[in-house]
Amino acid sequence: MATLFILLLTNSLFSSGFTIVSDEGIILDKAIAKMREMGDELYQKTKVSTIIVVKKHLDKKEFLDIKKKYMTKTQSPYVLWIFSKTYENRSDIGLNQMFNSKDLDGKFDKDSLFSPFTGTFTKILTVHKSKVDPTSAAFLNGYGDLVDMIADSYGVKLKSSIGSGSHYMTNILRFAFYGMLLFTLFVLIRNKFKK
Repeated sequence: MATLFILLLTNSLFSSGFTIVSDEGIILDKAIAKMREMGDELYQKTKVSTIIVVKKHLDKKEFLDIKKKYMTKTQSPYVLWIFSKTYENRSDIGLNQMFNSKDLDGKFDKDSLFSPFTGTFTKILTVHKSKVDPTSAAFLNGYGDLVDMIADSYGVKLKSSIGSGSHYMTNILRFAFYGMLLFTLFVLIRNKFKK
């Protein structure tokens, strides 16, 4: 009887809504609460589970164990996001990996989350220069973008969404910046040839 209860509990943990594991105080409670709200609504409307494992440090064995555990025990469809501030023996390198069940292939764009310059998650971590740790904001922003992309691919809208407006605004600003840069370069080249 006890084994059956543990099995049912384990299945429910790995097959519903939003799950965060081993946060270790890295993400603020307010951010986690908002992510849980979005993740639970995503699950209600699409049955897509999202699991985020956040650690201060991971080594390769721990990483592979976590990956195997969640990828084998989580019911499809799911997204598994594993993050650690430091990885292996290096204090200057972290780990940021995302995996998904096959039925979610093509339903969201990891590059738009993790690109160093334009990613809704990564750009906050790499560009932010402040005494305040930007990890909570980065997770909230990146997770919001992730669930919006998945919801859109299923043709649903999330009421709890923080909106992917920041992502679109970033793209608009990026295109405007590169456009101005190209225009300036064009003017310089034109002036050079006129002389």
